[in-house]
Amino acid sequence: MPKYYVKDGYEQGVIDAVTPEEAVCLCVLHRFGTFIINGFYIVSELGFEKHDEDIIFSSDYILDKISEEYWKRFEGRSEKDGEDP
Repeated sequence: MPKYYVKDGYEQGVIDAVTPEEAVCLCVLHRFGTFIINGFYIVSELGFEKHDEDIIFSSDYILDKISEEYWKRFEGRSEKDGEDP
């Protein structure tokens, strides 16, 4: 599993993940203390310095991905199942 370096301008983290997208989501959920609004996350396999190969994700996109995964856990369940999100 690749190691990714994720930064948002305020915080940075190193995490193992399957994809760069997953690395950002995991850092936001488990490593970072804040969530950037109308900002971006930079992901690299090479380190925190700037590289041509860096991948940039908008914070809006990451928030949508995190929300989408959260709600997938509750698909097909009803309130009577006793498990609210």
